[in-house]
Amino acid sequence: MANPENQEVKFEGEEAGAGFASPTLDLIASAILIAIAVAMMAASVALPMPGAIHTAPGLLPFLVAASLLLMALGLAGSAIARRRSGIHLPIFADRDVSTDMRSLLLAAAVAVYVSALHVMAFQQNTSVFGINLRLSAFEPATIVTLCTIIHLSWRGPFWITAAISIAWTITLSVVFQLVFRIPLPGSF
Repeated sequence: MANPENQEVKFEGEEAGAGFASPTLDLIASAILIAIAVAMMAASVALPMPGAIHTAPGLLPFLVAASLLLMALGLAGSAIARRRSGIHLPIFADRDVSTDMRSLLLAAAVAVYVSALHVMAFQQNTSVFGINLRLSAFEPATIVTLCTIIHLSWRGPFWITAAISIAWTITLSVVFQLVFRIPLPGSF
């Protein structure tokens, strides 16, 4: 009988048995990621630089986009190597329609969220215990979107989903407004 204390634990990733995607899909994904990274790098360089390079507002976005570019190039290199070695998987092999629909619903929820922040821009100032707080489109839009995203991923009771969404949104809103002094999206 094997002793479980002597067994080696090996991390195999989040989807251990998933394997690689089709080299064609990896090349398409890497092309999209490269285009996004280059666009973000160009946009971050175009930001005005009020002081030295280390205080430039575009420095962090540039570094993040550069790391995305390197990862996308690595993905492309891996896909090209797998394709040259003779691995040809069908593009849509082993697709799960329910997972794909959930992914599309998630993308739609994020698109509606960003649109709602743009279209529903408003700002209401209120005072709570002598502290000035701003209620903007960020709070209601984030609560509804977060409820939707959690519900797509987890089928628990709605009251728990709503409570988590409301608590996190209010907490983040208060922290960004009072601690970081950063205006939230959805206000003017």
